[in-house]
Amino acid sequence: FQTAAKRNHHVTLVDKADVLATSKLWRRIANQVAKEFPEISFDSCYVDAAAMKIISAPEKFDVIVTENLFGDILSDEAAQITGSLGTIPSISRGDHGPALYEP
Repeated sequence: FQTAAKRNHHVTLVDKADVLATSKLWRRIANQVAKEFPEISFDSCYVDAAAMKIISAPEKFDVIVTENLFGDILSDEAAQITGSLGTIPSISRGDHGPALYEP
């Protein structure tokens, strides 16, 4: 949410809360955190729907929050919009410690 505040003020949680217990937890926590940032628009999207939207309307996304497995798949897919994995930026970032930037 702090990153989105410096960008286009939109966060999308990508999960599979319809079938995964861990995603249900992700969604519950993300909804709680979203309340702390009323100036940031927030929505959630199942990973399969997000995969389609990244191809058909990538401009609809600003900041995507997701678990590593989904993030890895979606970032590789999004790279194909530009033609190569070597041209898509992504970041794996936590509150503490180093961040991993992948151009």
